[in-house]
Amino acid sequence: MEEWKKSVYVGVILMALGAAFAIIRKEITIWTILIFILAIADIAMGLYRKKREI
Repeated sequence: MEEWKKSVYVGVILMALGAAFAIIRKEITIWTILIFILAIADIAMGLYRKKREI
């Protein structure tokens, strides 16, 4: 599997886990926000890698 796909998949999984924990705990903490920021950065880097391959 290409590196950019792995990066995008990891970002999506992180975002899903962050959302699940926020829903379960019924609150958004600084850690949840950091997980979302990390997930967005991971997805962005994956898409940037894809763009550079072409």
